Amino acid sequence: MAIEHVVVLCLENRSFDHMLGFLEHPDPRFEGLRRGGPYECAGYDGGPRVPASPGARKVLPFGPDHSHDAVMAQLGLTGHPAGGPASNDGFVISYERKARGLAQARLGGLLGPALNLALEREQAAAPTAEGCGPLVMLCQPPGQVPALARLALEFAVCDHWFCSVPGETWPNRNYLHAATSDGETDIEIRAYANKTIFELIEEHGASWRVYHDDTPQVWAFPALWDTPARHANWYPAARFAAHAAAGDLPSYSFIEPNHHPPLHELDHDPLIGGPDVSDSQHPENNLVTLAGYADFDPAADTDFARADALIASVYEALRANPELFARTLLMITYDEHGGLYDHCAPPAGVPAPDHGRGPGAEILHAIEHRRAERFDFTMLGPRVPTVLVSPLIEPGTLISRVHDHASLPATLRALFAPDAPPLTRRDAWAEPFHDVASRAASRTGLPDLSPVVAAAAAPAARAAAAAATTG
Repeated sequence: MAIEHVVVLCLENRSFDHMLGFLEHPDPRFEGLRRGGPYECAGYDGGPRVPASPGARKVLPFGPDHSHDAVMAQLGLTGHPAGGPASNDGFVISYERKARGLAQARLGGLLGPALNLALEREQAAAPTAEGCGPLVMLCQPPGQVPALARLALEFAVCDHWFCSVPGETWPNRNYLHAATSDGETDIEIRAYANKTIFELIEEHGASWRVYHDDTPQVWAFPALWDTPARHANWYPAARFAAHAAAGDLPSYSFIEPNHHPPLHELDHDPLIGGPDVSDSQHPENNLVTLAGYADFDPAADTDFARADALIASVYEALRANPELFARTLLMITYDEHGGLYDHCAPPAGVPAPDHGRGPGAEILHAIEHRRAERFDFTMLGPRVPTVLVSPLIEPGTLISRVHDHASLPATLRALFAPDAPPLTRRDAWAEPFHDVASRAASRTGLPDLSPVVAAAAAPAARAAAAAATTG
């Protein structure tokens, strides 16, 4: 049976080991943390080495550093060629530096000096702490990620899927869309003119939609919304379930979670700030004070739990329409590792895309940018969790070949535009993954994840009821 629909949900800033390292996968080749080792990192300032362990909470007292320079330090590659080899021995030191307030961003360009002064004042007022470095080695027990863990066991998990850049969110999301970051390793908030996979499959008769909750990152590609026809391809994320129920999905659906953006859509009240309703699993959407971390209630409402429920709700929307699901491949992934521990060294010697910054981008870069070591894009970033779901996938499937985010446009090309040239050298190299849906007929008795959706909704309902009572 052929795949006619691909659905992608991309969450934020979690590493493979952090989310799935302690998964009890039946395949002995599964490269997690239950076999082999030792899996540990150097301690701060010569302290004892710190092992990885399954004691993570849904919250953190500080957001890990995931700038390009910080990631290179986490990989043990500071001052070394990108070709490595990476030791992955710097995660504890990096997080300790962040908690102590020693990881302040340094900006360059014409506005850099003034912005650095503002950042220094902000950093001086921010809370700091010592001894937090080992927290970055704590990984999620499978019961704390019930939807992700269940789908990883019941369908296919990729244990060698790496983000495309050792750096921040936007560069890695741009690889999902365009197989290039346009020469960026850190977030550069600007418009991107690179041709995307949306446009490429559209040229070959396939359809696409973006489902988003509040301001989406993919707005960074104006060509996807600057005409009425393309603007009509954008929908609120809440519409996805109804479209799936009606059998009305395009060839390609990309789902963006709520990132808790600082600037909201025009129909959001207020436009700036507002309630925390995010569901992306970004660590900085799940921050508490040190005291709050020590006393954290695991049943509390969190962005972390809402994101796992979002995974479950997308899956359940598809499962509710078996005829549609039989022709659909769902991919769940994360844009980058977020500074959280992973033991697998990223591959080197991969092709760099043939795109760099254009003249307009160079001007913006000259005005303001984050300083970072030069990078040649021939090495991937750390591993991220990626799970592939379809009734055509055998339970317990393990995919151990190397993938990066450019494997998504490579797959969409193979399915919907097989005669089209690649977007860049990177997706020309990247392995497609649609071959995982290899069964001749759909499975029956698929897992029911509706209890995960209900469980995540309960704390939010209790909080709303309490607010109404005291209001």
